[in-house]
Amino acid sequence: MSTSLFMRGLLALIMGGGFCWVLYRNKNEEDVFAPEGGGQRYLPVISGVILPVFVLGTAAVMLIVRPVGVEQSILSMFFSLFLHISVYYLILLALLPFLRRHFSAAACAALWLIPNYLYLTQQNYMELPAPALTLRLPMGTAGVLLAVWAAGAAAVMLFKIASHLRFRRQVLRAARAEEGPAVLAVWNAEIEAARFKKPKFRMVRSPAVSSPLSIGLFERTTRVVLPEREYSPEELALIFRHELVHIGRQDAWSKFFLAFCTAMCWFNPLMWLAMGKSADDLELSCDEAVLQNESDARRRQYADLLLTAAGDGRGFTTCLSPGAKAMRYRLKSVVKPAKKFTGGVLVGAVFFVLCMTSGYVTLAFDAGTGADVLFDGQDPAACTIASARNWKDDSRQELLCLDEQGFAGFLAALPLEQITGNYSFTDGPRETIIIWDTPRGTLSTVFYEKAVKVVPFYTEKMEATWYSVPGGMDWTRFEAFFEPQPALYLVFEDENGQRFADINASLWRLEQGGTVLEDRTGSPEDVSGIFGYEEARRVRLSFSLPVQEYSVTAEPESGAPFALAPSEDGLLPLADGPALYRVQAALEGSNGVYSAEFRFAVGDVD
Repeated sequence: MSTSLFMRGLLALIMGGGFCWVLYRNKNEEDVFAPEGGGQRYLPVISGVILPVFVLGTAAVMLIVRPVGVEQSILSMFFSLFLHISVYYLILLALLPFLRRHFSAAACAALWLIPNYLYLTQQNYMELPAPALTLRLPMGTAGVLLAVWAAGAAAVMLFKIASHLRFRRQVLRAARAEEGPAVLAVWNAEIEAARFKKPKFRMVRSPAVSSPLSIGLFERTTRVVLPEREYSPEELALIFRHELVHIGRQDAWSKFFLAFCTAMCWFNPLMWLAMGKSADDLELSCDEAVLQNESDARRRQYADLLLTAAGDGRGFTTCLSPGAKAMRYRLKSVVKPAKKFTGGVLVGAVFFVLCMTSGYVTLAFDAGTGADVLFDGQDPAACTIASARNWKDDSRQELLCLDEQGFAGFLAALPLEQITGNYSFTDGPRETIIIWDTPRGTLSTVFYEKAVKVVPFYTEKMEATWYSVPGGMDWTRFEAFFEPQPALYLVFEDENGQRFADINASLWRLEQGGTVLEDRTGSPEDVSGIFGYEEARRVRLSFSLPVQEYSVTAEPESGAPFALAPSEDGLLPLADGPALYRVQAALEGSNGVYSAEFRFAVGDVD
């Protein structure tokens, strides 16, 4: 498991546990027998504004900064995030009858709201190893699709906001402050019972409503509205408690979030059905809190209120009885409540699964061939390989390219698609890093099973771009251009044969067919080695290529050089005290025999 996947799982587990705790805490706080002097009685389970702020804020920043491929990045982010939410809501919609039978209404309402925290999966530290499904689009369509998507989402969201503001103006235009002392006494008593500290919302009456409701997103602008009719003190207590539950839980913001998700998934007709069901669960959850520990008589009284108070709940309004759609189920839950599980563990577990499955579907855009993408339009023949290595191998094996021009031609014809999203692609068995010297500067390319990461170090930002390889990399052809660079691997052992250090010897000089490929004779750099290990008694030698013959010379810090003969199993006895070792070897390569000299030191050698 990658570190990023582990971090995602750990954070999802912590967040899921937090949701579980919040549901149980809220249930205890809402208990009418809770001790006096505690905190606010009705509290939100999940904030309804986090994901909308993240999505709109990220899109705004990206459009202002305008990095390369901004349209593709925004479209991919929206697509992955809201496709996941859409699928989740459809599954939740199918399971809703079962969940409502066995779990509390508060848990069912929370299940609609937990996608608010899916913004966490868009952070870089939450990247996935690779997408499970990649949907491919032509590069030129990203801007068009993003514009269509944004236009539809903006139209739906603006309509909902305008509807809310129009309804608010209609309701409050003729509203007046309530002055009846009996009504105000019940109002103040319920506020005190709900333990609100210095509430900023107000209570008014309006002839424009037929059902009690609360309207407003912010506490300072929120108004609890009563219709122009008389209620008994017992009825007022239930009405005010209902609206205070909505205000305390910030259900108006929950409705805003659900409207935002509907707008972002406007093209999915089933999402509109799902959003209606989610609003029903908010009301069912409120009924549950209002009637906690109440008598059958009070429940019947509350049911009568629901039947006689059908009204309008447009916009982000929370209404005592917004319509007849869910009335039958609400009445049944009110009059004959069934014993149900609190559902905290369910909500925590669902969030964990939701978080861990997010992001596995992404978009890829046709980027062109390697000549356009990897070499950025530069002539591949003018680009030379500065270094190449297999990073996945335990030895992090250096490679030699047998045909640079042929390899550059192979890459130039490679079809590539630009991937967007948080993916590392590093969990596969291969990771080959090739550094190029190009006419513009240094270029890094990292090849994985199905992807390539390109970092042009000659640009100011040096940003990495990921590309997928349709069908995966042809590793048979790829590897035919390379062979392991001559290398000598060393495993040091103590007198008991215990392994305690592994290093690579320094390649000092390399020659093939009279051509010098590496020469550090005049280099001031130190050789590799181990220092201060007096217990080193022998070393096991292992070459990266088949060896024809080799010899080893030890140069002790004091005394004359002498030859060492390794044993048949490759073990080389070490000199007593610090020494420099030279290994001359003839190694068999694909294009002929390499003549190589390696060096390593044991102890502090000048």
